[in-house]
Amino acid sequence: MFEEIEAKRLNQVAKKLKFLPYVFVGILVFTFNANYEMNPYLQVYITLLETQLGIVVLYFLTKKLGK
Repeated sequence: MFEEIEAKRLNQVAKKLKFLPYVFVGILVFTFNANYEMNPYLQVYITLLETQLGIVVLYFLTKKLGK
């Protein structure tokens, strides 16, 4: 009986942690793009690179949290 309650609690925590990688990547992208003195073309290029890197990071973080 206690094992079932413990399993439900772990599932609830895991569901809440699934949102964490997206928040982490979003904060990183925002901090890197918050510089107003940067050339707009360079900002777009950095944003595209961050998007690609963010997808890879999210993939690995969700795999790690899923275990």
